[in-house]
Parts: sequence; structure tokens; C-alpha cells
Amino acid sequence: MALLSQHYGGRVPGMLIKAYGSMPSTSRKTSIPSTMSNTRGCEVAPDNIPVLPENSDHGQGCNHVIYHYASQVFGSLRPANKTDKLVLDVDLRAGREPPKLTAIKDERAKRKVYDLAFDALKYQALLEDMLVDSGYYGYDTVPDENHGVIVVILCDMLNRRFARRIPETNEPVIPYVQEFEDELFAYTTKLNASLARNRIKFQARSVECLLPEKVRQREECGTKMPIYAWVNQLQNSVEEVMEQLTEDGYKKVPSVKALAEYSFAVDSQCPNVLVFDAQNRNTLEDSYLVRGGNLIIQDKSCCLGPHSVKSLLNEGDDVMHIYTGSGWTTSHLATLTNQELCTVYAFGVKNEEHSEQLMANAKKLGIHNVKFLQDNFFEVQHLDNRFKNVKVVLVTPQDSRSGVTNPVEYIIHEGADASILRELSQEQVDNDKIDVLVSKHMELLKHAMKFPRVQAVVYTTNSIFQEENENVVTKVTDYINARTMGKNPFRLIPPVLPLTPAELEMQSSSKFIKMEPSSSMGGCFLSVMSREDESMSASDVLARAAAKGLCALPGAKPTPARGDESKPKKKTSKTSQKLLPKSASAKKERKGAKIAKSPTPDHAFGATVRSPSLLVKKPSSKRLRPIRTASLMFAHHFTNTPTTERQPYGVPMTKASLVRVQPKVELILPHQEALQHPKPFL
Repeated sequence: MALLSQHYGGRVPGMLIKAYGSMPSTSRKTSIPSTMSNTRGCEVAPDNIPVLPENSDHGQGCNHVIYHYASQVFGSLRPANKTDKLVLDVDLRAGREPPKLTAIKDERAKRKVYDLAFDALKYQALLEDMLVDSGYYGYDTVPDENHGVIVVILCDMLNRRFARRIPETNEPVIPYVQEFEDELFAYTTKLNASLARNRIKFQARSVECLLPEKVRQREECGTKMPIYAWVNQLQNSVEEVMEQLTEDGYKKVPSVKALAEYSFAVDSQCPNVLVFDAQNRNTLEDSYLVRGGNLIIQDKSCCLGPHSVKSLLNEGDDVMHIYTGSGWTTSHLATLTNQELCTVYAFGVKNEEHSEQLMANAKKLGIHNVKFLQDNFFEVQHLDNRFKNVKVVLVTPQDSRSGVTNPVEYIIHEGADASILRELSQEQVDNDKIDVLVSKHMELLKHAMKFPRVQAVVYTTNSIFQEENENVVTKVTDYINARTMGKNPFRLIPPVLPLTPAELEMQSSSKFIKMEPSSSMGGCFLSVMSREDESMSASDVLARAAAKGLCALPGAKPTPARGDESKPKKKTSKTSQKLLPKSASAKKERKGAKIAKSPTPDHAFGATVRSPSLLVKKPSSKRLRPIRTASLMFAHHFTNTPTTERQPYGVPMTKASLVRVQPKVELILPHQEALQHPKPFL
């Protein structure tokens, strides 16, 4: 067998292996040109691999260049050999990063590369089992650097149902890829038989049924999901774009459910977003509206954040966006603001090349109020004079993307890392990675909420995990409020977006918007944390409490004492008032003064007040009737035990509550003790 191996250059034909037996101790080697020897490192492309210029790929299938770069992406992302019949070569996976595909300028060709690599990752277990079961690989074979090329070619053959690939005219030919393609085609019958055995074994009606349940559902949603595109209102209005689409043969339909080929609808939540049928992707991408920057294709889940920020902005307010990514979300936000009065500061620029690309895209759209910053956001000082007018912060962290249904489009349009293909090709969830992401999200949100002039923070993710969504915003909001001891606290408010009754029924909380992945849009989470202004928070609390009958505002008629509601007061006429002896009124005044001087137990804190001078603040020049400080917001923090006439009806139990209502009430000794307590809550 060793002589046969030397004779065939390390590659023993399958029929000879069948006759003489397999070679379990040797790895599968194929003689390849010396110029291709550096295919082991996916970050460096060989010199003889042609560069695909823009608008160069118009074929329906794959070619050798697609195979080459798809094998690089697959080789850098494959988690391990998913069949026990192959031995894992750890060295091939150590320290490898997905390639950037800078040599491919055509977006359609780049989409084919990622699609093929993603399919190979999803069907990796099946493909590797077919290679061994058909005899193409011997048992206990150690895959070498060419394993990725073999897998992606076999995956493309599987997509074509093993039909022979017809090359396009003037298609570039790569010799080593051609060699593997010819070898695999010679094994077509055996590979097809191996596929049939796997389908019988798992009782699968189709190849798609061999995928895990979650992966299959995500793929079905991504295939049916419509195309969303927002209108660049700096160049054309929504009405003008719709008129142009009608002239181009598109028909406007009333809702997304009525979409068909060459039709569009206006989104119900985002009025500048148009929705198209999935069949029109190629036609829409080739249209001059998209190429000219009038329409920007982007998933709806990325459009909810900018519209939420718009509803929170006042004239002249600046905005901060963390992280910018591909820049399309930042550009969408900029088109919704005043170009002359508002500045958008975008963090997350990686390098000079990334910055130049972002600025070129913004210039193409006619945007001039965005500043792309390479600064580390965590090193930015909260009192930096550049951000003195920033009132709203949009936070779009680098999350797990577990709500993404079409990862290839997400990579192309959002500039995400190709590692998302590996994560979404598996059913298991990496809990350790989720914990790391949660920690980063919390630190990011804390830093954003510490800017003193920021009035609102919009937090949006493409994740469906509660750990990254509800838990993060709730914990960070509580932390910031406890840290500031209730001064200008943040509170969670519902995002200002119109929702249909069906969408409202799907929401688990009125404070958040959470969309599960579906065939209509990707999964996402949206939350708004708004800061309460100190000058308005007390009056807002008092007005709300007065509306509920929990307190009386200054100047209002006094409320009856507890227990007297059922007993109507007797009306006293002016004549009876005149007949009332002066001694009776004087006696009543002396009795009230005596009660005020007597010791009063405080039922809330269990303390006995002995000195009136220590109990009550020095009365102001304008004597006001004491009022209750309780409201629905703080009802569980108060005691309902009445005290003397100069004390509030109910004692707040938290320092934050006291700070909020301090200008409106007269403080007693327990109040002072609560304010001086070292902890924020008693």
C-alpha cells in the first residue's frame, strides 16, 4: 500500500483502496501546485487567485474563485470534525480568523461565498460522513489543509443534486480546485448512495430534515423574510420614491401580508421604511434607487432604534451612537435629524480604512452632520466638552445575534464578523460566551448613562436571550439609581412606536419591545431608559398622588381625617358662628398646643420623639399645611400611621424618596436619620 501511495503521489484511487484496503494511519494528501502551498493560512490569498471586480459575477452557480474563498471561511470557522470517523487536526484550527474577502468587490459574489460556507457548516456532519462512507476518505483519515475545499465542493454538489456544473463563459480556472472537483464527480454514485443511507437512517424526507430543529426553523424564516429598505429623505421624500417605484412597474399593497412579486408596502412602525417581496432582491439591488443612495436595504430590526431616538429628540439636541458597525444605522439616524442643528457622534470605528469607508458612504447619501470617532468609548470623559449637547444615546452592542434569521445578509449589510456563521449553524448555545457578552453590555450601558446631560438611552439588540436584554437594562438602571441616591433617576419607559393589537399581545411587558424571529422580520429587543428631571419629578409625583387622592396640594381644600369619610360634617351658619362663645375657641387652641408639646411615638421607626425643636424644621415665613408624601410610585415605602398635625401623613422609608420630595414636605427626625444613613435603602 505504501508503494501504491508513492506511485499515486499520496492519493490512492478508491477502487484500489477497495481492493487492497484503506490506509488508516496516513492522512489524505493531494499533489497541488507549489504556488498554492500557502492555502493553509486563510488570511493570505495565493498570487494566482483572480480578483473579482464589481459587477463581475452574474452566473447562477459557483465557480472556482467562490470555492477557494468559501473553503477559507469554512476552514477558519469549523468547530471540529463532526464525525468520529475522522481524526481532528488541532493545528489546522489554531489562531485562524475568518478572511475579510477584500479581493471580492462584487456583492453578489461575496454573498455566494458566505452562503456556501454557511451551508457547509450546517451540513458538516453529513458531508464528512458521506466522504468516509463513500470511500473517498479512508477510516481514521486526518484532514489536511485541503479538507475545506473538498467539503465546500461536495456541499455545492449536494445543492445541485449531484448534477454536473456547467462553467460560465470566460470563467477563471484554479488548477487545484479543478482537480478536487473532478475527483469528487468521479465518486458521484457512491456519494449519492451514502446520502440515501443517511436519509433512511434518520427517516428524513429531505436533506433539510437532517438539520437540527432550531437551525431548520431559522433557515425557513430567513428564506421567506421580505426585504426592508429605508428611504433617504435627504434626497427624496417617501412619496417621490413610491411614485418612481410605481413607474418602474411595482404595485403598492396595503400590508406586508399582501406582498407579491413586484409589489411593495409601507411599514406600520417606521413610516420611511418600504417592504418588498423576497423574490425581488436581485432586481432591487440593481435598481438605480438603491445604487444612487435613495433606498438603503437594511433589516427592520435595525430601523427601530433610530425611530425611537427620533421621538426623544428636541430641536438642537445631539446624539451619540455606540457601535456604528457598517454605518447604515448611524446614517439612518442622521437622515431623521436636522442636518444643521443636530450632530451624531458615532463610536466603534476600527481604523483609518474603516473611517474612510464610512465617510464615503455618508457623503454618497448627502449626510454631513455625522462625526465618526476612533476613540475608545470607555476612555471618553463624561464631562468632555464635545458632548455637552448630547441628550440621547443609542446603544447597539455586539451581541450574540441569536435573533438573526439570515446571517449572510447581516454580514453584508451590517458589517458583522463572519463568526456569526459558526454560531448560527449549531443548535447548542455557548453559555460562557453569553456571560462575557452580558458583562460587556452592562459596562457599556453604565458608561453611557453616567453622562450628566444625557436624558435618555435607547438600548437595542438582535438577541432573543433574556440575559442580554431585560436583565441587563433592569440591573443597570437599578445600579445607576442607587449610585446617584435617587437624584435624577432613570426609569424604563415604553418605546414610542405604533404596534398592532397582535404585536401588543405578543409583548410580555409594557416597558420593552421584544420581537421573536419570524418570517416577517428578525428577532430584536428595544428598551428606553429616560432620566427624570429633578425640577419636575417632585411636582409630577405630587400631581399623580393628588389625582389618586393620596395627598392634598398646597392651596387645596383639606381632606377629611381617616374614619370621618362616612360622617358628613355639619354645616355651621354665619349666625351660629356669631353665637359661638370666644372661650370655646380659645380652649380649642390651648388643647391643640398641648397636644403638639406632648411626646409622640413614631410607629414607622419605633423611636420616641421627646423634643419638638428636634422634630420639625424651623417654620418658613409662609405657613403651609403639612401634606402627605406618598404616591402610587412609592406606596410600598410608606407607613400609613398618622402622627401630629405638623408631621407628614406617612413616612417614606427610602433615601431616594426623601430626596425627591424634600422641597415639598416638613422633615422629622426619622427623615433626617434616613438622609444621613450610609446606605441608599434602609
